[in-house]
Amino acid sequence: MPALIVAFDGVLADTLPLRAHVLADAAAAEFQPRSTAAALAVLPGRTLLEASLALFAAEFERDPTLPELVALRAQRGYRQLVAHGVPVHAAVREELEAAGRRGDRVVVRADGERREVEPLLALLGLDHTLAFVRCSDDRPLGADASLMRSWRAIDGRLNGLRQPPSERVAWEPQGATTTAVAAEFAAVVRAL
Repeated sequence: MPALIVAFDGVLADTLPLRAHVLADAAAAEFQPRSTAAALAVLPGRTLLEASLALFAAEFERDPTLPELVALRAQRGYRQLVAHGVPVHAAVREELEAAGRRGDRVVVRADGERREVEPLLALLGLDHTLAFVRCSDDRPLGADASLMRSWRAIDGRLNGLRQPPSERVAWEPQGATTTAVAAEFAAVVRAL
């Protein structure tokens, strides 16, 4: 039984532009404007806090609270934006449903928090198709980046189900970091 691990943000759901928009708006509200393009460049595979830290790496030395304030404001804005759904890539959704019908294990890896992601998956009607969902705020937490923590947790759970990496396919948003991390835990990685 193969496993298909799909990134929620940027692959299944078109959330990256929304996340970039709220991050840029939050930065402007803190009088530290950043373009949506700059925010979009740091988002794949990162939480809003991690993206904010990357966006304000130089400013962090002077004001360590700035990235946190921007991330908190962005998180609030994002929750309001996605309260009623997000745009979905229809072809990816169809492939997830087909994989579920074939009996493949389908896993969703999200950069967002569980309280945002689960309702969106339920709105899409995919919650019954999934073996499990891994969100950025799920335990175990630690010092590693959320992308690496998520992949380690997915790997551990799939190993427990006797699903070796050789039988795993990962779909990640295009980006060197996301695909490189996924390649450590899956035999095939598609960048979408």
